[in-house]
Amino acid sequence: MNSLAELEQFWERLAAVWPHPTTVYLTGGAAALVLGGARPTRDIDFEVQFHSPRPNWEAFASAVDAVSQATGIGAQYAESIDRWSQVTFLDYREHTRPVRRFGQLEVRVLDLLHWSIGKISRFYDQDAQDLIAVFKRHRPDPLKVATLWERALRASPKSTQLRPTREQALYFFRTHGRRIWGKQFSLEAVEAVFSPA
Repeated sequence: MNSLAELEQFWERLAAVWPHPTTVYLTGGAAALVLGGARPTRDIDFEVQFHSPRPNWEAFASAVDAVSQATGIGAQYAESIDRWSQVTFLDYREHTRPVRRFGQLEVRVLDLLHWSIGKISRFYDQDAQDLIAVFKRHRPDPLKVATLWERALRASPKSTQLRPTREQALYFFRTHGRRIWGKQFSLEAVEAVFSPA
């Protein structure tokens, strides 16, 4: 998937075969496209919330499979994207914005700060690319980014993932901070956010 037009085509086709009140919350590479990234992605990652009394997951899965086969775009979805990582997304459902409605299907995207939690906790090369592209476009306050990442780490259940994620966050700021935010970027201020309490 290389463009927002392809992403919209996926939702249009899904809404045509799934005419039930449903909200999806975009994250991952597809969300990066919506937020201003340009890297092609192979699939769409999203959370699903049904608004009908008895949602039929099997029927929804069949609808998504049919659309994926027709468009060549894969889909990864769940009732809660917070279960996808050992690092919590915090109160992410309260930090989304609408993208567009397709029939009974409402598509929303995580705000860029909460979206970035998933990227820094996984931090493959494509995740770093997405973070750089989206942050360069929107220029979020780096201290707000660091503070939210650290808050997510502290709110997460204790696991082996927490230390590597904190190290990845520091590496990201040390390697790309000046490239994204320019000479005014203060690495020392960001590093202080991640200092032990």
